[in-house]
Amino acid sequence: MAGFDETALRRLEELAARTKSGNKLAATEALELKELKLLRQAAEIAKSRADIAVAKRKIEDREKYRVGGLAVTAGLSRWNDDELKGGFAMLAEMNDTVRAELAVKGKQATTMAAGKAVLVPLRVSFAESPGEAVLTALKKRGFKWNQAATAWDGTGDPADVQGEADLAGGMVTPLPLETAA
Repeated sequence: MAGFDETALRRLEELAARTKSGNKLAATEALELKELKLLRQAAEIAKSRADIAVAKRKIEDREKYRVGGLAVTAGLSRWNDDELKGGFAMLAEMNDTVRAELAVKGKQATTMAAGKAVLVPLRVSFAESPGEAVLTALKKRGFKWNQAATAWDGTGDPADVQGEADLAGGMVTPLPLETAA
């Protein structure tokens, strides 16, 4: 059988119903039942893999938009591709100390920029455990697991963090300043 479709599903249900009713299946039908069950499982696995691939792509796209948005905000959209590649290569080669100094300057620039993204204390909670990709994205943004609240706490732009949380049906709640981690 090439794939698991509606016809295969009906046949699987028919054979399974016959087995449950106490009728013994012929050897060929018993083998067909096993094969149909395996095909159904393979189809479910393929669907799960496709769902994971879509979630990964969404996270990768969000990262590209984030980095691209930062580049545009910094006025780099006027640079040509070679200049951008060279600049990004220089950034990638920086050691941790220089990167930490840049991070301080970046935070100062964000604080001074009126009307730009406002970073606030946030809590992100999920009804069910989110996938590894969503957890990685939260960790990259500096969010930490809060065992007492069974949620992730951190600081960020609410719209940006909500975009990540939406990938796994999460909810973003602003926190009062005194409870921020």
